[in-house]
Order: sequence, then C-alpha cells, then structure tokens
Amino acid sequence: MKQLDQLELPQAIYTAVRREDLIGKNHIDFKQTSSSIIYRNILKKTDKLRYFHKINKVTEDVEAYVDLTKITLIHAHTWYSDGGVAYELYKKHNIPYIITVRNTDLNLFYKYGYHLRKRAKNIIENASKVFFISPSYHKRFFNLKPFVNKKVLIEKSEVIPNGIDDFWIKNYKAPKQNPQKLPVVLYIGKFAKGKNVLKLINAITILNAIGVPCQLNLVGGGGSEEKKILEKVKRSESINFQGKITDKKLLQQQFTKADIFAMPSKGETFGLVYIEAISQGLPIIYTQKEGIDGYYENIGVAVEPNNEESIINAVKQILENYNPLQNLEAEITANHDWSNIAKKHKEIYANITKNNKK
Repeated sequence: MKQLDQLELPQAIYTAVRREDLIGKNHIDFKQTSSSIIYRNILKKTDKLRYFHKINKVTEDVEAYVDLTKITLIHAHTWYSDGGVAYELYKKHNIPYIITVRNTDLNLFYKYGYHLRKRAKNIIENASKVFFISPSYHKRFFNLKPFVNKKVLIEKSEVIPNGIDDFWIKNYKAPKQNPQKLPVVLYIGKFAKGKNVLKLINAITILNAIGVPCQLNLVGGGGSEEKKILEKVKRSESINFQGKITDKKLLQQQFTKADIFAMPSKGETFGLVYIEAISQGLPIIYTQKEGIDGYYENIGVAVEPNNEESIINAVKQILENYNPLQNLEAEITANHDWSNIAKKHKEIYANITKNNKK
C-alpha cells in the first residue's frame, strides 16, 4: 500500500474487522489525498460459518461506504472471502478484479468447503488475474481436481512473492560458512498450532538425547500453544525462550547467533521470516509444498511437518553438510524489495484497466 502510494496510485482500502481494537492498526499517511483505509467493524465470529451471508453483508457494506464510481479495479487478497466480494461487485458494477490465492484458501476452504466449489470456480473464471505468492501454491493449485479451464488459468496466473522490510535488504549478510561448536537453531514467530513449534522442540530434544548437541532459541509468543511451549522450556536446558522481539537490530542479533533457521509450519502462504533468515546467511528448514518451497534452490531442507523424524533428519543433514548457501543478494533485492513488487503490481493494474476500457 505504502509503495503503491509512492507510485502515485490512488487507493481505497476496505477492511472488514471483527474487533474494535483492529481499527487503525495499519495506519498509513498517504501522499495521495484521495486514498484512504476504510475500517468497518461489522464481522461476527459466526460469520465464518455462514459464507454467503458474510459475502452479502460485506458486499452491501462496500457499496455503502466506498464510492464505486471512482474504482476501476479491485484487488481481492484472498480467493474465497475477499474474492467472493469482488465477484459480487464485478457482477453488479462491472469492475474487474484480481485475486490472490493464500494458505486458508487451499488448506481450509478448498479442502473442506465442497459446497463452495461452484462459487470458487466462478470467482476464478471471472478474475482478470490470479496471483500466487509462491511457486509451491501455484503448482498445488494446478494439481487440484480440474474444475477450471487450465489454459485460460495459465494465461491469467502470476507468481509474485511478498516483500521484506528494507532493513533486511540493506543489511544483507553473506552466507554463513560453518556452524558453531554448539549449533543454534532459531525459530521466530507465533506459538500457534499451525507453526508446529512443539514438534520442533521435540526434535531438538531427541537430537540432544541421541548425541547431536544443539540449542533451540525461540523468539515470539502468543498463540494457542504458548502455555505448553513455555512449560517445555522450563524443563529443558537446550530450549531458550527469548520473548517477543520487534526491534529489527535485536532480531538481527538473533539471526547472527544462530546456525539454522527452522519453521516447519503446517500451512504457510509464504513466510517472510524465511527470506529474512536467508538474507542473514542462514540455511532454513521449511515445509514441503508450502510457502517458500520451490522458489529458490539450495537454501536448506524441506520437511514433512507432521513427522518429527523428518525435522530431526533435516537438522542433522544441514549440520553434517554445512555447505554455504548460494549468494542470493541480487535475487532477494529483485524479488522481495517492496518497491519492485509495487511496480509490477502497478503495471498489471494498468494493463487490466486499459483493456477494460476497450
């Protein structure tokens, strides 16, 4: 949003929220005076169980609070939820739209929402472009049970990854050459069930028990498994809890102290922290067919997240063959600098709106 604003692109950003405290959370001082973020506290917990009710509610609210006569393109940042609203607005107001396919779209809505497949098909078919955050999600999408014309979908597909903060690009570090005598594995993130921190802790505990000494530094907190994780930390000398760290220089120190970054999530649209770790010279342990998998080669080891043995073997493999990563500084800058990503978005937006006027 900020980078698009700097490219002089007017934006009306509509955000439906479920709690009052989320209003104003992503404040931006826009240079474009016509741009704004419209927060609407209209969602209820039960809305997630009533898909069509939620879509209709949000669509009507957008129509009431956004001047759609000034909107030439909609970018829906999820396939099912935001995409469902964009599809309704397209039908009623003929405004073209783009959708981005994310973790919850594939791992929740598509997987379990059989009754929504027809709607999902309509959303895809009528979108002007379909964005994927990573090659793994792009590949997974095309391996789904065919329900969309693949030739048409290939033509409208774009793989555009997320960016990272300028701090990491400006402070890029060359790949680490060798691990420490007592290797340190680093995790940064929430202590949510999907992040799989408990299995990572168990893997590190087993490694120490079988004669592969290593430590695990945990940065973060919150989430549904925080209590269980902190209990395990108290009982282990090899697990260190660092708490939440938001200061980037202090986070950089954590990367510097580590030899491996590990986040074997059960579902990850992309995972910016993987790129941050690579930018600091660390090999990473990541999840097969999720997030960053398939984007770069020789960056670490992909694991099966539900298999502790897979995580154990990944740590052993990296430590036994600690080959320096290829230097990806040019690629990280080209692919994950938000200003470069914003330019790609603006170009695609312009082409769609131009074609829609014909």
